[in-house]
Amino acid sequence: MSINGFLSKWKEFVVKMNDKGVPVPMVRDPNTQEGSVSLTLVAVSSLLVVVGIVGKWSGRLGGVDINNALTFFYASSTLYFGHTWVHKDNGKEDKISKSDDPDAK
Repeated sequence: MSINGFLSKWKEFVVKMNDKGVPVPMVRDPNTQEGSVSLTLVAVSSLLVVVGIVGKWSGRLGGVDINNALTFFYASSTLYFGHTWVHKDNGKEDKISKSDDPDAK
């Protein structure tokens, strides 16, 4: 399944659950102002890393393996930041006409 297929199925799931009254929260991307699955994964993995660190320090939260939590954080961060680098231009091209370009002859 491709990323676009997964995103469309995820959005259908979110709409279906919201119609039934079950909120499925997603973190909003500050650039697009839309819910972002990849940014939600970064937020969840960050929370797991914090819980793992605090649990290791206190010895009471237990159960969160910090190595797996960090691996999940690295993977989700790579997904989010890699996705934003690829789609940074939003389809806009530099439209400099030759009359505006001082080096054009």
